[in-house]
Amino acid sequence: MTHHWTKSLWLLCCLAVTAVSAWTADVGTHRLRINELDLGVDEKTGALIYVAYPATGVILESPADAAGLLDLAYPTRSFIPLRLASRFSQARVTADGGGAVITWEALAPSRTNVPLPNGKVFAEIRIRPASDGRSVVLTCRIENRSSNPIPQVLFPDFHGLKPFDGVDQTRLRFARGVIRPFELPVRPPESAPPYYDVGWKEYPAGSYYSLNALRWWDYGSLRGGLSVFQKRWGGEDRPDVLTYRSEFDPLHLRLAWQHRSRIEPGQTWESGEFWLTPHRGGWAKGIEVYRDFVAQAFPPRPLPRHIRDGLGFRTVYFSPELDPDPTKAAFRYTDLSAIARDAIDHGLDELVMWGCVKYPDLPLRAREELGGMQELLKGVARARELGVNALPFVTIDIVSSEAARRYGVKPTSENWTYHPELIPQFRPYYTQFPEGESWVDSDNPVWQAEVESALKDWVNRGIRSFCWDVFQPKTKPGKKPDLIALVERLRGAARAADPEATFGGESVTSCSFERDGAVLDYTWNWIDYVDACPLLSVLRVPRLNCNVQSSALVVKKAFADSLYLNVMPRKPEDQWGTALIRDELPLATALREVMRLRQQFLPYFVTGIFIGDSVLSEPVPAFVRAYQLGRKLLIIVLNDQDRPQYVTIQSALDLWLPSAERYQIEYFDSAGQVLESSRSEGARWSGATHLLQPHELAFFEIAAP
Repeated sequence: MTHHWTKSLWLLCCLAVTAVSAWTADVGTHRLRINELDLGVDEKTGALIYVAYPATGVILESPADAAGLLDLAYPTRSFIPLRLASRFSQARVTADGGGAVITWEALAPSRTNVPLPNGKVFAEIRIRPASDGRSVVLTCRIENRSSNPIPQVLFPDFHGLKPFDGVDQTRLRFARGVIRPFELPVRPPESAPPYYDVGWKEYPAGSYYSLNALRWWDYGSLRGGLSVFQKRWGGEDRPDVLTYRSEFDPLHLRLAWQHRSRIEPGQTWESGEFWLTPHRGGWAKGIEVYRDFVAQAFPPRPLPRHIRDGLGFRTVYFSPELDPDPTKAAFRYTDLSAIARDAIDHGLDELVMWGCVKYPDLPLRAREELGGMQELLKGVARARELGVNALPFVTIDIVSSEAARRYGVKPTSENWTYHPELIPQFRPYYTQFPEGESWVDSDNPVWQAEVESALKDWVNRGIRSFCWDVFQPKTKPGKKPDLIALVERLRGAARAADPEATFGGESVTSCSFERDGAVLDYTWNWIDYVDACPLLSVLRVPRLNCNVQSSALVVKKAFADSLYLNVMPRKPEDQWGTALIRDELPLATALREVMRLRQQFLPYFVTGIFIGDSVLSEPVPAFVRAYQLGRKLLIIVLNDQDRPQYVTIQSALDLWLPSAERYQIEYFDSAGQVLESSRSEGARWSGATHLLQPHELAFFEIAAP
């Protein structure tokens, strides 16, 4: 069924692409060519009806009565679903310095047979060339001159995006994941979805847990595409992304940025700049402009050297908080030397200790059943002598009911209990006691003072690094979050004693990467392997974690992406982090292999530009990643299949390296040994690996002379 669906869609797509030549003869269309991007705006409505680029052909095409650009929610007492949108309205389109200005004196409603509030809503969109010579800038201003509030703005709102490279290869890539919006039927014939769940999909602005983790997305394929980003950094106004496909027109994709800003009567709303960057090649070409902006808005700070250069970190779980029996603990403080030796033997020099302190209240206390404070300090010191930085995982914004009263917080029955003998093991209903645990806002002054005192006390005792559970600074407009300021003071005290002291945490808020990177050296999130290539291409700080318990394949994928491995093997039927790495032979073998390879190719990972699979000109049945460093490329090939195979790589080298008549190529095996040296004549390069066994690595290093 899926095969026939895909084939039919591709044939329809081809027909749609061949039909676009009529656009050039259309009357009533305001045509623009800005930095090689062709745009068509309907002169009557001001809606965007056409977008094309030489490398891709037609990207967007829509009839004027179904086109988009601006769409507002305008709920009234008489009709709550009412909308105001460009496609319903009369616009004035004028040329302006190589671009255009679209003006709507009064945005028109979706229904004309219902009573409307007094007044009107004025809107203006400006389209202009960007200063980079590559991009197009869109801005929107809305003046609510009516008596009705506007709770939602969709801008830019693209109607009619096409699968220009086929339904399989045309993709929507977010900062932390990729979707193929045309690959499946809108509604499989065998299904009966709820009436409210047809067509629309929402991608909320979020943290490392969300696909939409930055103000950026790319629509395209390895052939080329269109990157779009909001040129803004910081603040709580990050837009969500919405998509819609009609089951009656499945080759038509609607893709909109959703702003939840509420525009009250008499208020004016400004969108800020949205940059559209068309590009040849994969998403990594389109993200270049956004990466340059982020480097200016958020200059990367230096990381502790072992975090910057390291392969990953080890997480160990000592014992559940609810268990006072030391004989049931997976580890005690006296085991820290053995744990540290096991970690360093496998390339890990950071050790996060879960369950090593007594939760939930301040001051922090070592657990007596695990050996007490002096044994903990001795264990941390012994780990440091072995080259491992051991630090506690702290949960200190969840407090007991007694502490909640001290902070002026109303006690609740929050329930975060865990024990393997509970049924179920985590948060069963019967552990919700009348007075349980409560959250404390991070700007609570009494709590802040106690946190600073408690952690500085541990710094003075010799523990200078921390990993923070649920790191969620509370923001205030125009002011640095209090929690960020607090951690900066703690880091200052810790680094005065140890310049390589670290601070990690679980990054959870919707603007986390625009804020938490000021203090987080790495993340500790519940994240298995995910395709976070755009995030890794843009941000060097914090290092993004990837959790692994036993999979050698995950180890090698994370290595290729330069993710910060969080290694936590477990004993059978036990909690993660309860076993030594050496007891998981496939895991241990993979870690020892990639720890050597990371050191061999370290400059690419640390200072190179990550371009992911964008190095490819054609898809391959393997896992491919690449880094560009000066006049060199490193291409990593991983056979992620369960069968041996030769892998052939095709690449347009001049997208990533200076143009040259010849390029020098060296081929490395999984041990990092050079097996072949050759030359490529011209920029269109094709190279083949030797026969790769399942989960085997190979490398091409390509240099421009």
